[in-house]
Amino acid sequence: MARYKVFETDTLWPDLEIEREILTEAGAEVILSTCHTPRAICVEGRDCDAVIVNQNPMTRENLAILEKCKILVRLGVGVNEVDVDAATDQGIIVCNVPDYCQSETADHTMALVLGISRKMHILCSQTKNGGWDSSVASNVPRNYGKIFAILGCGNTGRMVAERAQAFGMRVIAHDPYIPDSIFKSNDIKKYDSVEELLSVADFVSLHLHLTPNTREIINAKTLACMKPTAYLINISRGALINEDDLYDALVNERIAGAGLDVLCMEPPVGINKLAALENVIVTPRAAWISEEALPELRTKSAQEIALFFKGQTPCYVVNNAVLS
Repeated sequence: MARYKVFETDTLWPDLEIEREILTEAGAEVILSTCHTPRAICVEGRDCDAVIVNQNPMTRENLAILEKCKILVRLGVGVNEVDVDAATDQGIIVCNVPDYCQSETADHTMALVLGISRKMHILCSQTKNGGWDSSVASNVPRNYGKIFAILGCGNTGRMVAERAQAFGMRVIAHDPYIPDSIFKSNDIKKYDSVEELLSVADFVSLHLHLTPNTREIINAKTLACMKPTAYLINISRGALINEDDLYDALVNERIAGAGLDVLCMEPPVGINKLAALENVIVTPRAAWISEEALPELRTKSAQEIALFFKGQTPCYVVNNAVLS
């Protein structure tokens, strides 16, 4: 009989084979929720020792239902779905998987950069409808030599910098939490002012965690700093951008275009107004996708819980205060 119960609230895949293989060896059984509302899901898993969460919102009220839970792993990089403070108050360790899709995300960023600036979506749409006229893609810039600005220069941001440099772009960045030595060793020029960075950039790529300080960091004021020829890329979190302000800037040609993998509301109700614009490419939170990324995510999530059950400290604890 299993010593522990691991409860998975929701998934994007049809089985739990990877998780069960790892956690059975650690003395646990793994159960997938059959419910469909956030509270009902938590009630179903109220006697679990650990929980794996995809998109189910783990509010203070929902966490309080999980009376026995000691560790929660979020299936992904961000933990916005989890009230981390509430989990800490309840003595629940919160973990994420911050490193499972960094190269995929960097690749997707550059795909959006090239796609929107080279107007690939316009050209492709035309040929699918029987056309053969390259002039529909007007005002295409030469990307070589352009200034590529990164907001958030962590591991993924630096991978994007490496790719942009390979295309002959000059990389600048803003990140108050990264030491100067990292900027220097990666040949990235550091800017202390967001507004100054935006004012010189030809491309602006967001690689930030969503916090109270970064929420809507792109707004009417910061968009006004950007060049009318500049492009905005976001593969991080939709709420980093005020979508109404971005829409206004795009419609009035105050910036040239945007490539977005995230939106404020996902999935959108109907067609998001940004997605309907010709100077915008929107993909459905697909930056993480690869054949290798999903098994890696599932494996690392299960391994965090297995380590805990074996009396060891998990690798990616978000709320270290709970350990003490």
